[in-house]
Amino acid sequence: MNSVDKFQLIIDVGNTSISFASYRLDQIQIFCKLETRHDLNFKEIYEFLKLKFDLRVDKVFISSVVPVIDKVLTNVIVFLYEVDPLFIRFDLDYSLSFNPYKNSRFLLGSDVFANLIGAIEIYNLENALVADLGTACTVFAISRSEGIFGGLINSGPLTNFNALIASAYLLKDFNLAVPKELLGVSTISSVNSGVIYQYKYLIEGVYYELTRNYNKKFNLIITGGNSYLVLPLISVDFIFNMYLTIEGIKILGNSFKRDNF
Repeated sequence: MNSVDKFQLIIDVGNTSISFASYRLDQIQIFCKLETRHDLNFKEIYEFLKLKFDLRVDKVFISSVVPVIDKVLTNVIVFLYEVDPLFIRFDLDYSLSFNPYKNSRFLLGSDVFANLIGAIEIYNLENALVADLGTACTVFAISRSEGIFGGLINSGPLTNFNALIASAYLLKDFNLAVPKELLGVSTISSVNSGVIYQYKYLIEGVYYELTRNYNKKFNLIITGGNSYLVLPLISVDFIFNMYLTIEGIKILGNSFKRDNF
């Protein structure tokens, strides 16, 4: 089997969905999602992968924030591809173009870690602020020269919205959309505006605060399945990359120092 025949399978296990992507010769070939359920079983995952990714896979890299399904996912991958998957973690050793931890390492979700590494490595940036709007909203900063600064974690737009609807008796469910104006003129438009605009001001507020506090230029990168609700409202320059987490996982997987494992 030559390198052209080989695929890498990248998996991002999130709280709402599991993203799968196959790469060949460093190019994404297939991307699709499966709903995350804590009771996903071997048969369901096997049939999904057999249907979508019936490929010659020689490497599998996984980021997971739902450890309850890690074992069954591993069992399917070993059975189907005869490959032991590598679970990306912040505390493993990687051969990167920079050191993300200038001081002591601190606990960091593997998806956030992948986003930060991807931002610096893919775009060859000096400083980056990465906003990921999914089930949660994470906003983290990183510097090539100083490493990971830290970040903020909040509930994502749909999580926030669903909690509000569940707690307010008179509010009815509706589909969130990009607000047409800042100030709503009905209960529905006001709720829609309130839920979405808070993320614009969170992201931009952190961006401007970082610029002042660190006296550095930060490149803003936005990703995440719910980011489409906020992108049209952002008034600072940004890069949008829907596959940032997947690409970051791939970079980390291929940079992993296996001798230290």
